[in-house]
Amino acid sequence: MHFKFVHAADLHLDTPFRGVAAHGPLLTRFQESTFRALSRIIDLCLRERVAFLLLAGDLFEVKDRSVRARLVLRRELGRLHDAGIGSFIVHGNHDPLSGDTGTLGLPSSVKVFGPDWEEAEVRREGLRLCRVQGISYPDVEVRDDLSARFRRTSNDFSVGLLHANLGGAEGHANYAPCTPSGLDSRGLDYWALGHVHTRSEVVLPGGGLAVYPGNPQGRHVLETGERGCVLVEVEDGGMRRRFVPVDTVRWHRLEVPLTGVGTLDGLLALASEVVEAACARELEGHAVRLVLTGRGPLHRELSRPGALAQLEADLRARLAAVHPPVLLESLRDGSRPELDWEALQVEGGFARTLLEEARTLEADPVALARLWEEEALGSLGQRLKRLGVDVLEAPRKEWVTRASQLSVEALHEEEGA
Repeated sequence: MHFKFVHAADLHLDTPFRGVAAHGPLLTRFQESTFRALSRIIDLCLRERVAFLLLAGDLFEVKDRSVRARLVLRRELGRLHDAGIGSFIVHGNHDPLSGDTGTLGLPSSVKVFGPDWEEAEVRREGLRLCRVQGISYPDVEVRDDLSARFRRTSNDFSVGLLHANLGGAEGHANYAPCTPSGLDSRGLDYWALGHVHTRSEVVLPGGGLAVYPGNPQGRHVLETGERGCVLVEVEDGGMRRRFVPVDTVRWHRLEVPLTGVGTLDGLLALASEVVEAACARELEGHAVRLVLTGRGPLHRELSRPGALAQLEADLRARLAAVHPPVLLESLRDGSRPELDWEALQVEGGFARTLLEEARTLEADPVALARLWEEEALGSLGQRLKRLGVDVLEAPRKEWVTRASQLSVEALHEEEGA
């Protein structure tokens, strides 16, 4: 038996992008991006002639889904319906069943799983291809392990469609928590998961597979890089998977090294080069966070009040005018002052004394341990432990080096102010 399907999740249709510092056509590109990503998922299904589409929850951004978002979803799934391709949907914490007004129906080829476990058959030309099981969130918060309700019912290729937090993934609410061993015990071949926005796969001990495709459209600077869905091809019980990007606006975090850059013109040119190298031309837009790094002569000038904000405003205007347009999410200064450490040693003074003391401590484990056990540091460690913070039992000598360098840099900044 040979067939294909597409697995997507976390569409978050109609995300408003209120925090995006863009206006006019550029803002429109962001606001349309979640809809455009869905359209590209449907295009992929039609192009690959898949048997069905899986949508693993959080189709909408908010519980009270907009009329616009519901109309777009129906239109796009209608394209699959017209091509004889079915769709399977579960709802998650952003779009629980309790938020559905029931005033807008979906094509008959769309199966929306309810609040109880269900199984559906997928047939083609009278032959059963596989089975799809699923369950939706009745309301926003689901703390039970919903995967425990799934079960293998036959030898057919079996898919579990679920919005869940596998293995306590950080950065996401621990809704419908489950474990790899728990999923494995259910005996299914493929777990089509949603909720976690970072793409990942977990091979289960029994040979099954749990997959997060990630969200198809990044929505902020913590969701960088390609975003898309997974195309799965099943043949004789085996699986091949291919990630397919469908995002139209992409987020980036890029570093711009100040080392060797002596002028503002040079910095602007370098920043533009870094952005151009990272931003694919075939997309409709990009958003970047630029972080200045390294040591350079411009650090002191950019430390002046208002200087970084003025440079950010100029860069934002420049990047918005390129093609495709680039939104500068923010410009952040992670650079350090340019210091001649050898010259500081020759000049003497407090900076030299500080650096020499640090080197002495690094070379003397006993002295380093004694510093760690000083009353102030020791009592701080005890307070942190009481708060549940992990505290190292022994100091690291590189901390002394870093602390001495930061102190000398602070002195240098004050002298240059």
